[in-house]
Amino acid sequence: MRKNLILIFIFIILFSCQEEITLDLPKAETKLVVEGAIENGFPAYVILSKNQGYFETIDANTYNSLFVTDAIVTITRDDNISHELTLINESIINQIELLLDTIINIPPNTIYIDLEELLNPSNFSIANRSYTLDILWQNKLITANTTIPEPTPLDCLWVEQDLNLGPEQDYKCDIRAIYSDPVEQQNNILIKSKRIQHFERDDTLKCELINNPDLTLKLVDSGSDILINGQTFETYFPRPRDGGFPSGKYNSKHYKKCDNGNDSTLCHEDIVLIKFCQIDEPSMKFWRGLSRQAGTNGNPFAEPMNLVSNVTNGLGIFTGYGSVYYKVPIVKDTSIFEQYSPQIIDIF
Repeated sequence: MRKNLILIFIFIILFSCQEEITLDLPKAETKLVVEGAIENGFPAYVILSKNQGYFETIDANTYNSLFVTDAIVTITRDDNISHELTLINESIINQIELLLDTIINIPPNTIYIDLEELLNPSNFSIANRSYTLDILWQNKLITANTTIPEPTPLDCLWVEQDLNLGPEQDYKCDIRAIYSDPVEQQNNILIKSKRIQHFERDDTLKCELINNPDLTLKLVDSGSDILINGQTFETYFPRPRDGGFPSGKYNSKHYKKCDNGNDSTLCHEDIVLIKFCQIDEPSMKFWRGLSRQAGTNGNPFAEPMNLVSNVTNGLGIFTGYGSVYYKVPIVKDTSIFEQYSPQIIDIF
């Protein structure tokens, strides 16, 4: 009996002492977040937003309010030629689509673009030149510098069936490539891709398929040539996945069974746009960090990391891309040697 009383007493002591603590977390300092790009042969563009505290809630309304629309954005080349960027509203988007006879899938009031270079190209964005980004916002000057490196093409690409998968997935394929790294220059490589054709089932249409391409380019990987300088090697480009490390496959032409279990419908092959770029070292460190961060998404044991930025008085990155493009239909054993000439919508 006495032992029981002692145990009850200890239990009360251990579990009855509770105190509510309210933490007064400091509000995050408002900073401008920059995602800027300038690419050989294309107009520069910049997306501006405000940062948000880690514990702050976000929904559709707060997300839209994060975009910055009242900045003055200028890019100056190393020969002191400057272009001012224009915030793209709905009226300007309609004007661009009419003049260029193309569809611009850009939400209005989210992106600044070198409209002068887009409508009247002057060869402002060229390789082996340096560029300075100046942003005037709320009486603050935010700056960044980058260089457009010389583009270097791939030797070839080809489509290869993944033989490790079972016969029910014999339509799953990889994109592989051979690259000869120039020995005379230090390269920092970045690869992005998007499916410009991808068919999948629409449940509302029963046994019919819809084309549901990727809206934007997604990061595959980025890194330095420090270990492969001057070498020729084989690599592959996995399909990027939302919120995770690229590890997906691409679909070749195949038949997909309908919900009734009897009929089948023909799925056309994916068509993939590959963007193979040379970038400067600060940009490589940023994009490589972003890629590694995506690979550890949701892992509680992953080591936290801060992304490298080349933006002064702000956050984010301003990248110069020396780019080549390839359009790859996912047809087994198809080889691609020729580069693709992209349209303006392809660079996003």
